Amino acid sequence: MAATSGVWGLDIGHCALKALRCEYDDANQVLVATAFDYIEHPKILSQPDANPKELVREAIAQFLQRNSVRGDRIVISVPGQSGLVRFFEPPPVDMKKLADIVRFEARQAIPFPLEEVIWDYQLMGGANEVDGFLMEAEVGLVAMKRDQVYEALEPYREADMEIGIVQLGPICTYNFVAHSLMTDTLAADIYDADNPPESFVIISMGTDTTDLVVTNGFRIWQRNMPIGGNHFTKQLTKELKLTFAKAEHLKRNVREAEDAKAVIQAMRPIFNDLLTEVQRSVGFFQNIERKAQIGGLIMLGNAVKLPGLQQYLSKNLGYELVNVDHDQWSARLAGQSVLSSPQFKDNMHAFAVCYGLCLQGLGQAKFDTNLLPKEMLTERIIRAKKPWALATASGLMLAFAVNFFFEYNAWYKVHPQRVQDGVTWEAAMKEVDNVSSQFSRNEQEDSGRVKRLEELVSLGKELSGNSDRRVLWMELLKTINEALPRDEAAVGQVPDPKVQPISQRKDIHIEYIESQYFPNLQVWFTEPIKRKYMEELARLQGGPSPAPDPVPPSGVPADPAAAPDGGDPAGAAPAAAAPPGNAPPPPPAGPAAPAGGPAAPNAAVPAAGGPAIIGDPAEIKGPEGSGWVIEIKGHHFFNEDIMTWGGVHVRDSFLKNLREQTVEFPTGPGRPPTRFTMEELGIGFSVLTVDPPIDQTHRIPNPFYEPVAPGAGGMPGMMEGPGGMMPGMTPGGMIAPGMGQASGKTKPDKKEKEEPKEPPFFSAPKYTFVLQFCWQEQLLTERLRKRQQEQIQQQLDQQQPSEQPPGEQPQPAAPDNKVAAANTGG
Repeated sequence: MAATSGVWGLDIGHCALKALRCEYDDANQVLVATAFDYIEHPKILSQPDANPKELVREAIAQFLQRNSVRGDRIVISVPGQSGLVRFFEPPPVDMKKLADIVRFEARQAIPFPLEEVIWDYQLMGGANEVDGFLMEAEVGLVAMKRDQVYEALEPYREADMEIGIVQLGPICTYNFVAHSLMTDTLAADIYDADNPPESFVIISMGTDTTDLVVTNGFRIWQRNMPIGGNHFTKQLTKELKLTFAKAEHLKRNVREAEDAKAVIQAMRPIFNDLLTEVQRSVGFFQNIERKAQIGGLIMLGNAVKLPGLQQYLSKNLGYELVNVDHDQWSARLAGQSVLSSPQFKDNMHAFAVCYGLCLQGLGQAKFDTNLLPKEMLTERIIRAKKPWALATASGLMLAFAVNFFFEYNAWYKVHPQRVQDGVTWEAAMKEVDNVSSQFSRNEQEDSGRVKRLEELVSLGKELSGNSDRRVLWMELLKTINEALPRDEAAVGQVPDPKVQPISQRKDIHIEYIESQYFPNLQVWFTEPIKRKYMEELARLQGGPSPAPDPVPPSGVPADPAAAPDGGDPAGAAPAAAAPPGNAPPPPPAGPAAPAGGPAAPNAAVPAAGGPAIIGDPAEIKGPEGSGWVIEIKGHHFFNEDIMTWGGVHVRDSFLKNLREQTVEFPTGPGRPPTRFTMEELGIGFSVLTVDPPIDQTHRIPNPFYEPVAPGAGGMPGMMEGPGGMMPGMTPGGMIAPGMGQASGKTKPDKKEKEEPKEPPFFSAPKYTFVLQFCWQEQLLTERLRKRQQEQIQQQLDQQQPSEQPPGEQPQPAAPDNKVAAANTGG
């Protein structure tokens, strides 16, 4: 097989240097172990008489002598107690803003300024992304002080080893377990927080500390415990009065001791301390993750080879022991030359961290944060690109030299002093400059005159149209006012509710009038507005009246879902159904356009004698150009008759008038007033945008209601008068007329007939609506000019000879619009 680049995973502990080289077989999609090394330090790094830096330097030198790392990527681990690992659940956030949320959380979780640490984060698996937003996710945050990272990298830099990834030991352990035991669980990438998969407790024992990791593959919780294999050795030196070297040898060969039981009993306190720490940590984890279920116990590290340690912890913790033996490694890792090696088998539990490092280096790890300083990555990128940059610079210099040669040749041909056809290039260029200068002056003079002409034209338009523009809004308000329906009542008098009930009054009350300018009215004429306008257009063209809603019971508001568009019953009746006998006739067709002018905007004309025809929705383009959108909010109480209540009344009166009504305006001093159509005023596309149900519970206070005074019914309140007298008594003890007994009578024979009491409220079902229409300003002079042009066009049409039989006189042309009819008295 052809040699391929691999990854070396190096884990330098207090006891030994462990290294594992792996490659990834793309064809079989399996990790292949190709080499390993296990170099034990002469002394444990934490011993008082040991020199850790020198021992690590010697181990690295020995590793490089034994193995070739040329062309391979090197990935190293650092102890878990050297870094910080935090996991948090971010709020629902856009994926693009996740980095900002993590940076904010890092400032809160890391007890150092971010400039003094190197940190990275990882989005855990099983997160849900809905419309670009991250839901139910967990983010892992890993950090380590910058000086500690450089201290860990120092022996490798001295050995000229280029490190690609720096990872914490507990994270490497998680990657190993996730790849070896949780492949099927993580393959689905679906995490249910209410029913999470079972978790494993992983205990990775080192020389001085132990990493505890609890994970279900999707979520991780880890803690570093200050108990390791070295504590068992110290306990033996204390109990058995041995030197450290003899105690370490005895610990590693307990089964060969003369009294193995005594050795185990001597280490029993450390067994108990380790059990207590694990129980306390797992208990804390289960308090914060109450739905987690522990499925097994995994123990890693050479210290777990102590006889009875794994069984002791498994029995007292109550978790099934999961053996990570040769079969487990072989299931996910190929390379029998490594797996079958006696030295590898003997130290297999110590290579879990190296395995996790190789997974990350080959891109197969589930957690792939990197604590390598970014400045080192930048330095390597620059160093790698230097040869290419030098080659590029050399190529550019050669290209510049060739280009200079050609440029010089071209420049020589047009040298200012060179004579061609009896003229030097300098003289010819001066002549061209003179012509160009004259052209620029002429062009500037022409531009100035054109600009002055535009200013004069604009000034003329302002002077001629200034007086018209001042009355535009007054004309609009008058148009709205005249479009409102009114009851026939005496001016200045309020109708008596008992004579004319409030629910029979046709008045529409305006709450507000708002306006907004649109440079392009198509922005306003959206699909919902277009659909409502088409409904109004169908009704305007004589379509069948919509079936009304049934009368809701008193005091219960109408259901807005009973009809489309917020309660409007339009379109509820079938098209072929005839209106009821007491129903009003269909509204008349829209106003005819002025003679020779355009018809109603985009309206389809019904066929003569046939049913109303609604134009194709694609043909209704809506208003074009700029203009104002006027919004009117109002209400009315004309809701007694089912055939005219609610939006029907607004459509048959207010909305209809905004389409068909003509309004009379003065046209100038000495001129008669003129009536204009809504189209001529620039008003169109009026729609009922808010059509809610009728508020059947609405009441209006009665202004004539007089509440009963306290104490008017007898004994209560009799002391309310002056001096303790009853209300109505005079100071002389007499009862005022009209109070108590009648004057001249000792006792009334019959109680006088009481006047009917006024009710405190009047029931007045209220319908509130909002309508909108667009208004494009039409100056009075422009309207009159268009009217004059239409009249001239009509006269020209009448003067043309008609193609009629001889002797038949043509009929006079009737006015073609309501304005012409109103102005001619028709």
